[in-house]
Amino acid sequence: MLAGKIRSLFAGKQADSPSSPVFQEDWFSENEESFEQLLGDLAGQPCQLLEIGTHEGRCAVWLLENIATHPGARLDSIDVELQPSFWSNIQSTGARDKVTLHLDISARVLRKLPLWAFDFAYIDGSHWTIDVLEDAVLVFRLVKPGGIIAFDDYEWDDPEFNEHGVPKPAIDAFLNLYREKLEILTIGSQVWVKKLSD
Repeated sequence: MLAGKIRSLFAGKQADSPSSPVFQEDWFSENEESFEQLLGDLAGQPCQLLEIGTHEGRCAVWLLENIATHPGARLDSIDVELQPSFWSNIQSTGARDKVTLHLDISARVLRKLPLWAFDFAYIDGSHWTIDVLEDAVLVFRLVKPGGIIAFDDYEWDDPEFNEHGVPKPAIDAFLNLYREKLEILTIGSQVWVKKLSD
């Protein structure tokens, strides 16, 4: 389909007036409180946000409506597949021009994004151990000192999809190897850290 290419997609016509977003899944709402508490200082600032794994855009919509409210704020979203409702959900926020969608595997996209550019990065793409570790290492260089990195599904383990491992060992390895450069903010079903230095 788009293998090997990183593209920003802005397909479809913009509606005259935004409609309400439509989601089939909700893997985000249970973590909304963490996002509010730990990203609140970015609200209304010209922040640069990055998410790996956007699916229907539920997290992206929340970020656009609650954090990326400054005209200079931007969101880069990465996924391997465009969901039919993604752009209409983004359009519902009235902030479609702030979003760049990269359709490709994160390992390729992250190597092309600017270093020290992002205030926040959310890692919620592939849940296989090696992929999570690679995402973490690549994202670390993209986030500014003082920026925040969040990992979803720290305790995830679905036998139907875990043939190549789970996130926890990768996140644990990252926390151990980078322990002098990170401040752990919270550990639970998600892990949030602040980058202290390079």
